[in-house]
Amino acid sequence: MPNLPSRYPGSAWPDYRGGSLLNLMQTLSVELGGPDLGHASLRSGALAGIGRHRHVCLLLIDGLGDAQLARLGPDSRLRELRREALSSVFPPTTAAAVTTVLTGQPPAAHGLIGWHLLLDEEIIAPLPLYVRHPGTSASAPQALADALYRAPPLFDRLARPAACLLPDFIADSPCSRFHAGGAQRLAYHGLEDAFARLAARLASPEPAFHYLYLPQLDTLMHELGPDADAARLLLDRIDAGFAGLSQAAARNDAALVAIADHGFVAAPAAQWLDLDADAELYGMLARPLSGETRLAYCHLRPGCAERFIELARQRIGHACWVAPGAELLAAGVFGPGPAHPELERRCGEAVLIARPGWNIRDTLAHEQPLRLAGVHAGVQPDEMSIPLIVFRP
Repeated sequence: MPNLPSRYPGSAWPDYRGGSLLNLMQTLSVELGGPDLGHASLRSGALAGIGRHRHVCLLLIDGLGDAQLARLGPDSRLRELRREALSSVFPPTTAAAVTTVLTGQPPAAHGLIGWHLLLDEEIIAPLPLYVRHPGTSASAPQALADALYRAPPLFDRLARPAACLLPDFIADSPCSRFHAGGAQRLAYHGLEDAFARLAARLASPEPAFHYLYLPQLDTLMHELGPDADAARLLLDRIDAGFAGLSQAAARNDAALVAIADHGFVAAPAAQWLDLDADAELYGMLARPLSGETRLAYCHLRPGCAERFIELARQRIGHACWVAPGAELLAAGVFGPGPAHPELERRCGEAVLIARPGWNIRDTLAHEQPLRLAGVHAGVQPDEMSIPLIVFRP
């Protein structure tokens, strides 16, 4: 990204020219007889010829950044099969990155650029589909889904049958129904069931594509932190499931590709900045913050942008970089190609990019202050870098 690492020292940005999650999906689609999505192919040859295998499985282990894999599983089977590090997308968070996997399009095109985002005059959460602001909103989840989801699903456009194995609590959500498209949706009940179901599917003689989404590690690291002993034990369980799956894959001409959507950093309790504690700064916002605690989009009142950016740099510059939204858009951080019609508006006039260790929040009247032990969505290397893990018989 031009000039960004020098403007934001120590930051990491996506490599959409051949080293990102987006490029992996471009290569995987072409290898499996799907559409050319119009993006650069993966620079490395890690997936070259993968379509020759009878089965191809894509496992997305939510939150397993490259740094987490190295620290939590240095001797794991997953680490042994790591081919290289890729970058996520911007921002490196589930809403943006998983949607890129499911559609093959960058955040710039699919428009889901944070856990919370601006939709018309509401601040909504695009995956669980609830309205954060205003608290009196009567918008129903399916109506939000119909307004939000625009990029066509990818998996049902491959040249072989596709199935999505999803946790039972999201398998039938509006988000899952839309992004699976015509692919089969299968609900699993816990980690062991997930791996058992996928292994059983590999016994079929018919070529197929299988997508397995594993959110368990992400949930735990948000609660307990990315270096918790419990995270290490959970990764051991995931690794054992993957090792068993690789044995079934070897018997059935199946290739396994495991990736993550983002990495993680710790969130020290003493380094949460409450933007709403500064009445002057917060008063310039036309509506509450959207985005993430590591990357907050500021939707400002008319005529306030220049003053807000100047004042924020003075008052909270120790905790975050204050970037004009237009600067990030011009740098192409959300990805290449035609932009979603609401991208500029959702990005806001100013973006607060949290410095290492910091998080930014506001708390509405119906909310409790957000407290997490582990976070992501910022531009530190541990948030942006993800492993590419490949097993081929």
